[in-house]
Amino acid sequence: MTLLLTGLVTGCSASAPSTAAPATSEIDSLLARHGKAVLGHDRSTFLTDLDPDRRAAGFRSAQAASFDNLVTLPLTSWSWTLNSRVDAADAQAAARKRYGPSAVIMQVTLAYALRAVDPVPTKHDVWWTFVRVGGHVRVASDSDLADAGGVSWKGPWDFGDLVVQRGAHSLVLGHIDNADVLAGVAALVDAAVPDVTAVWGPKWSQDVAVFVPASKAELRVALGATSAVSTDIAAVAENDGLDPVTGSVLGARLVVETAALTRLSDVGRRIVVTHEVTHIADGNATTDATPRWIAEGFADYVGNLHSGQPVTVAATELRADVRRGRLPTALPKDAAFDIPATAAQSYEASWLACRLIAARAGAAGLVRFYRMVGASPEAPDGAVADALRAVLHVGVAAFVAQWRTYLRAQLA
Repeated sequence: MTLLLTGLVTGCSASAPSTAAPATSEIDSLLARHGKAVLGHDRSTFLTDLDPDRRAAGFRSAQAASFDNLVTLPLTSWSWTLNSRVDAADAQAAARKRYGPSAVIMQVTLAYALRAVDPVPTKHDVWWTFVRVGGHVRVASDSDLADAGGVSWKGPWDFGDLVVQRGAHSLVLGHIDNADVLAGVAALVDAAVPDVTAVWGPKWSQDVAVFVPASKAELRVALGATSAVSTDIAAVAENDGLDPVTGSVLGARLVVETAALTRLSDVGRRIVVTHEVTHIADGNATTDATPRWIAEGFADYVGNLHSGQPVTVAATELRADVRRGRLPTALPKDAAFDIPATAAQSYEASWLACRLIAARAGAAGLVRFYRMVGASPEAPDGAVADALRAVLHVGVAAFVAQWRTYLRAQLA
């Protein structure tokens, strides 16, 4: 449901009666103080900003637990910014009935950054209910708009006692329930980062934040409400889009589902994690002009580079098709990656297309090709055609013919 936003509440001073809704200036002051309390590890001030009434006890308890988790994180910034009052009459009326006549639901934006991981803060929206208590503004809830589509974002620190595992190139966030696997996840990421950097180059953070959810509910939140990624996937790179000013990828995170990851072999785990770390490294160069066969094929190229697996093993499904005479006639379309019957073959065919480019132009040539496509103002087909001519000096049709010959040679 789309939420319509109206103007901010105005008027009212700190000495106004408790029936008056909090003023914009009062809420701004609370949010500024609340953010400083997180960064300054000031638990007393943080808790003072919460409604002490018994009706807000559950929210207050959850916020206290989240604060205790946040103090373990290497935060470089943490702040809340007031947006607008939400025009949802039924929810506003229910909040006033529950917390008193001063209650008002507001949309608030949280911005935070992790040291060495986030070049600029990433942002998420929450919907907070503000009340007046004894002349002071307090926060009473973050869930009063949930039924109307205003579901407040939650981070790993909101899902139970946080366990932080630091590695040479990793910051892994998990919980008591999965603490025994966090060191192994950190080791996988620490091994992947140098392999990715050796191909892509050093111009990326080379530090990866990893979320390891302990439940399917947390996993769904980590993947994002609009994500089409299955909750059965072993690992996936997620982000919050691009910063409109710097063009930097916001909130790049590696999300790991430990049950699925542990079902893989040692080689499989390393390939999957290296593949996903590659997506994080090349995020700034991956745009709407980048077809999925290039994005996924390049990540598989890096992931398989030191796996020791022969091509016939790494491309088992595609090899079976080729041996039956079903040789692909075109590079995989984006939609093919989401169809169970064609997904494996699409990944394998894309990997071998990128492997062929690297065989002709070297790994540096493949990286140049990737960057050229992503930087192109053209649509994907035009971007690929221009990059192929620049790097391999061939057109698309000629490349596809060479790729099909390469598939026969590698897999038949």
